[in-house]
Amino acid sequence: MKQIIKDYFTFSAKERRAVFVLVFFIIVCLLLPYFYPGSKKTSTISVSTLPIAQGNTKHEDSSALFSAEEMMSSEASDRNASELFEFDPNVLDAAGWKRLGLRDKTVRTILNYTAKGGRFRQAEDIRKIWGLRPEEANRLIPFIRIGDKQEAGPDFHKKNANKTISLIDINSAPAEQWILLPGMDWGIANRIIRYRDKLGGFHTVEQVKETYGLSDSLFSAIQAYLSVSSSTLKKININIASEYELALHPYISKDIAKAIIIYRTQHGAYGAVADIRKIVFITAETFQKIAPYLTV
Repeated sequence: MKQIIKDYFTFSAKERRAVFVLVFFIIVCLLLPYFYPGSKKTSTISVSTLPIAQGNTKHEDSSALFSAEEMMSSEASDRNASELFEFDPNVLDAAGWKRLGLRDKTVRTILNYTAKGGRFRQAEDIRKIWGLRPEEANRLIPFIRIGDKQEAGPDFHKKNANKTISLIDINSAPAEQWILLPGMDWGIANRIIRYRDKLGGFHTVEQVKETYGLSDSLFSAIQAYLSVSSSTLKKININIASEYELALHPYISKDIAKAIIIYRTQHGAYGAVADIRKIVFITAETFQKIAPYLTV
């Protein structure tokens, strides 16, 4: 037994030196953190991270300052690009509001207001528009001219009851002509014009009836006063238009727009508008509806 223990636990001089060296390195590694100056920095986490936090704050402040300066520069640029002119807010279109320097969101708010029958009776009423800044209102009010033709709907029609109503061209008539028709109001008149612009023009009188909010009874009352000019419709070239451009048209759904592009990619340019009939789900009815607005 003693011999076995002796065989396993007896070391040569070389092995003893190796053990001493190993133990020495272990002790040094254990004591090193207590003597190495850098160990104090690792223990003070909150202190060491403070400069970083301060640095980030400065960076954020400078970024915020840059963004504010950039926004002010952009707004100044918009004001410089704007054009001031006399206008009637009840009949001014989107292009006119943009010329005055208003933002797209504000323009949409104003047009939605007038489309729903809202009216400006005096210049100061423009301050009620949500999103219109006080400085913008102050800049525009001196140029607002509201005509007598903007009086209340019933009174307006009574005042013009004795006037002879002539045929109007549905592709060129402004709101002032539409409002003379029996039962018409400014909201519906403006909607008809906006729908006409989205379509690219009317090619039949019956299309006017598709205007949102136009009742069957009102259409029946005004139909006899409507005519279609021979003016050219605004057409979309199906050989160069994108899917997005096609889908903007009220008659062309996203699926149809996508199918037109896919067929063009697979088979090459269209030789004629009638070629889209080869697309399976474009029915004869759909084709008759969209064909007048397409070209190659």
